[in-house]
Amino acid sequence: MNCAGSLFFKDLPPEATNEAAEEGTACGELLQWMLLEGEVKTHASNGVHIDDDMKFYAGKVCAEITGQSHTPIACETHIDWQTRSGIWIRGRYDVSYSSEGMLCVDDLKYGFGLVEVKENWQLLGYAIGEVIRLGVSFDKIRLRIIQPRAQHEDGTHRSWILTYSELLEYKEKIEQRMQAIADGLKELQSGYQCKYCPAAAVCPAFNKAFHRGVDWVHTFLQDKVSDEELSYQLSLGHRVAELVKTRVSSMEALAINRIRGGQLIKGFGIEQRLANRSWKSNITPDVVKMMTGVDLFKKEMLSPAQAEKVGIDEKFLEAVTERKFLGAKLKAVDAAKQGNKIFGNPNAKS
Repeated sequence: MNCAGSLFFKDLPPEATNEAAEEGTACGELLQWMLLEGEVKTHASNGVHIDDDMKFYAGKVCAEITGQSHTPIACETHIDWQTRSGIWIRGRYDVSYSSEGMLCVDDLKYGFGLVEVKENWQLLGYAIGEVIRLGVSFDKIRLRIIQPRAQHEDGTHRSWILTYSELLEYKEKIEQRMQAIADGLKELQSGYQCKYCPAAAVCPAFNKAFHRGVDWVHTFLQDKVSDEELSYQLSLGHRVAELVKTRVSSMEALAINRIRGGQLIKGFGIEQRLANRSWKSNITPDVVKMMTGVDLFKKEMLSPAQAEKVGIDEKFLEAVTERKFLGAKLKAVDAAKQGNKIFGNPNAKS
């Protein structure tokens, strides 16, 4: 939806995975076990260990969904549907169910990279496919991002509710976009989506945006800056930083792929990435003490976060904990939402 030209790149390096993505896959699988099977395994199918943190966060999400659902819960379900142009929209959602006649489609994000829910094309595609699969015209459709570990101003659960007619309007936008692509639209468009694109290293649209950003770094020489100019330059600076980060990451992935294929990239090689040492699963403090005479038990008060995970009530924790001030940190905010809060209309649509 954001870049039609990305569909037409050829001979791209394979999409690289990372630890965060593997953990996210494992947590989604764990949630499915909890919701449908009631059994929790020690490792996900991709080999990732199911640790206590993952069980804690997935358990809270499971309890909430179970309490809301009024119909059988569907997990990891394929929702492939064909547009009028012949192009297929394919996907597999995390969780779907009905609550008081409203279709709910939830997407669990275990990582820390913030994901927005409004006009999230991935979720919209899921919802449209689920409506088609079920053959039901729901009065309302709730799309939701659940991100239990990330800090977002709208909280860990972010919802967007649409009417059925609004969902159909978004479906028509997808239909029109796919028809344009089928008719030959190949326009490249840089944007936030570039960070996920394996073609960023060789994409002319991205490279153009990148070099414009570099030019900004060289040409901005003002000594005095108005509030409006400061806002603009900060926004532009954040965009430049994201462009540089994305470009370096994409070039690194391309270089790794070529080196693995036997090519020589002057000045660069690859090495194994290893995690910090950890005890093997069968090694306990008692075993170490028996074998070495050294007692590795360490007695200390659990942190508030750890206390919550062992069952301490959240309201009790609020009463007995504090957050110390560490200083100010600048963050980008939605200007429309900021204005609504200032002028007394926090519920207005931005």
